[in-house]
Amino acid sequence: MSSIVARKVKFEFPDALDDVLPGAAPIDETYLVAFSLTMPYLEPYLIRTFRACADRIADVELAADLRGFIAQEAQHFQNHRRVNEIIRAQLGPTVAAELQRIEDRLDADYRRCSEHKSMRFNLQYAEGFEAMTCAMAMTFFDRAAAGVVSADGRFGAWQQLWAWHAAEEVEHRTVAFAVHEHLCGGWARRAVGAACAQWHFQRYITRLQKVLLASQGLPRRAHLPGWLRDGRGRYLRTFLPGYDPAAIDPGPIAAMILAGYSGA
Repeated sequence: MSSIVARKVKFEFPDALDDVLPGAAPIDETYLVAFSLTMPYLEPYLIRTFRACADRIADVELAADLRGFIAQEAQHFQNHRRVNEIIRAQLGPTVAAELQRIEDRLDADYRRCSEHKSMRFNLQYAEGFEAMTCAMAMTFFDRAAAGVVSADGRFGAWQQLWAWHAAEEVEHRTVAFAVHEHLCGGWARRAVGAACAQWHFQRYITRLQKVLLASQGLPRRAHLPGWLRDGRGRYLRTFLPGYDPAAIDPGPIAAMILAGYSGA
């Protein structure tokens, strides 16, 4: 039985998310909005990738973990898709159309990967993305522990969405790595594949963020994400030969957040 819990969560978003854009920190907020806009394309791609290789996994426990991973990712992108619609409506049709053109290209990229790339390529991409988001989530929790940000439920649905999503990223942090090692293996190819995946993904984040910044009257400039400034060392360790997400101590915050959400 897997320890990864499939939680059916539906956040109640208000009609207008005035605390999101411009927000108190527009650089960080536009990054999170850009990230959210990618989720209805990235996470279905991950689901397709792992469903395509699920019948090759001989390890019973890993197969159970993978089912939990897929269930969690499905909940993530559905909630992000809902909040994205509210944000687009808030930004207006011109900005929404510009964002949608970028999103459509990202969706087409992922569909081509699913249809034409090898299993190894897709698993390397998935593992690279999951290694990055685990580092991102753990850095968020470090900042919460230091009092820089809050991870509790006193804030609105937007903040709660990210806290829950980050906590589940930590909970299923081992799955993509374990599947890659089980079916492919090879540190050097994993590290190179992860770097290429993250470069591809972050290019789209930058494009989306530039549109969002312009919509708030700010220059269309690329910015280093705040989580990467604070968590650079943790992130870089994901490329080392000895990297294993199972060795990461998740700390207490993720479990505290997830305790507020029931399983399926």
